[in-house]
Amino acid sequence: METIGTNQEFDKLLDDLQIPPTLRPKLEKMDLSVKASMLKSSQTLAFRGPNGPAIPPSLRRTRSIDSIDSSSSRSPPPSLGPSFPSGPDRAGRAVKTASRSGSAHIPRSPSAHARVGSVDIFSTLSRAHGPAIPTAVKPNKDKGATAPSAAAICKTLASTSSTKLEVDFVKRLRICLRNEAASWSQDFLRAGGYSALMTRLRELLEVEWREEQHDDQILHELLRCFKALSTSSIGCFALRSSSPSPFVQLVALLYSDKKPGEVGTRNLIVELLLTLFDLYPSTSLPAIGPASINRRTEAWDESAPSSSAVVTLPAPHKTFFSLIRAILLTPAPPPTESPSNPVSPHAFIESLHKPRIYKSYLQELSDICRDYFWVFCHQNNTIWNLEDTDESKVEKPRAPGGMTGGVEFEAMGYMTTHFKLINVIAKAAEDLQLPKDDELSAHRFHTDLFLSGLERIILIGRKASTVYYPTLHLEIARYMSLAGRAGYEIPWSLSRMMGPPPSGMCKPGRAPREAKTPRASPTKKSSRATGPVLPSPVKIEPIRLGQDVFGA
Repeated sequence: METIGTNQEFDKLLDDLQIPPTLRPKLEKMDLSVKASMLKSSQTLAFRGPNGPAIPPSLRRTRSIDSIDSSSSRSPPPSLGPSFPSGPDRAGRAVKTASRSGSAHIPRSPSAHARVGSVDIFSTLSRAHGPAIPTAVKPNKDKGATAPSAAAICKTLASTSSTKLEVDFVKRLRICLRNEAASWSQDFLRAGGYSALMTRLRELLEVEWREEQHDDQILHELLRCFKALSTSSIGCFALRSSSPSPFVQLVALLYSDKKPGEVGTRNLIVELLLTLFDLYPSTSLPAIGPASINRRTEAWDESAPSSSAVVTLPAPHKTFFSLIRAILLTPAPPPTESPSNPVSPHAFIESLHKPRIYKSYLQELSDICRDYFWVFCHQNNTIWNLEDTDESKVEKPRAPGGMTGGVEFEAMGYMTTHFKLINVIAKAAEDLQLPKDDELSAHRFHTDLFLSGLERIILIGRKASTVYYPTLHLEIARYMSLAGRAGYEIPWSLSRMMGPPPSGMCKPGRAPREAKTPRASPTKKSSRATGPVLPSPVKIEPIRLGQDVFGA
């Protein structure tokens, strides 16, 4: 009975925290003692004392946003900087800051906390310094920081152009979406925050040439804001409300010649594509027809469906593989310096052409192989057999080494993320169990990938170090296994390279990879210089002709 009661209370806690359904199975499999500890911790967080306000527990909150000072007689230090009017608090009221006078004291109360000497996120500059530009707040670690108003942040985001937004402002927005309670995200979305995010992103994508020092950083932080929305059920509902936007626009950016120069920003785009599998989990996709309601609902509406309701794919897609395939097949924008009259091939050449539909997508992987060619220098590496590989040993956490944090490590992580995306798409196609000749079958998916040039990318990727980039080799091995299960015939150039992984990553009882014997070095010639040697003359016996040969 105690076990049943603990599980019921734990389920109620997950409902209160608005945990996404994709994360629930992992949490429900935890040990009973861990669940009891989490319940006890949530009760401790909710109890703030007889004089303190009760704060609902939140799994996403990593730090407290309210601080209560038990010693009411303690006065804060005087302000050392100029006075700036701060923005509104949670209730929308303006909060006055202390003057510059060194003898000024601010009374402390449980409901309002003034942070002396800091500038709020909505501080306004004087008219002599131009229009008001939002600035970031550095949280006071020892006293705690009050979260800014969601409505005020949304108003600033909606009224400020992307080229004038401060990077620190967008960073603070991302921190609030990621760390604050789910109710904060709900207030932000109700105030029109998601539409403001989409508007700012659209502005950046339409800029002809972005500035690396500002525009690319704003783009990076905006993408992190979209990713932070996927950590709550209310945020996932908002991302589904306008799907397939902004994913189609981001893929078009990745295919264009205006793609971000930073590998980390491009990696965020691929990670956002991976979040689609959390937005449309397979357990919530039995509904293929139209939605049960005619009007479009928002996540912040009272009549919005709950997180456990059936999720409907955007029209006209009936399967998730069809949706993600259409996003990957987004047409690449024409180059900036493209000719006005495109060249069209002759009819007889067009009839011999084989379509390579994933060429634009695989071009990004090909560029990684070209730009970081010095990483792929291990010629003796094999393509791992998945049945011989211990996946838990490969994916276990590792201590930071000397080859982490560099540009090579970041590029290989980006390449690994691409193979993860390819593998989950291949698994989605495999789950459909369609015949080989079907356009959406798994066999057709692998055939199109190899026609588009995946074979060369795998041959190059296997040459990366197995010590520093083992997850890349694991994802390649998983793809080869998925292609084999789909009935695709692996080319001979790849099948001859397949073998077991190194001994430290093999399953127990499996033979490790045999090290190839190095080529024998040629023997050195004698250091003594010798001149040209003439062949010895051969003694030739003269032919003696007797007199009887020419008889008289």
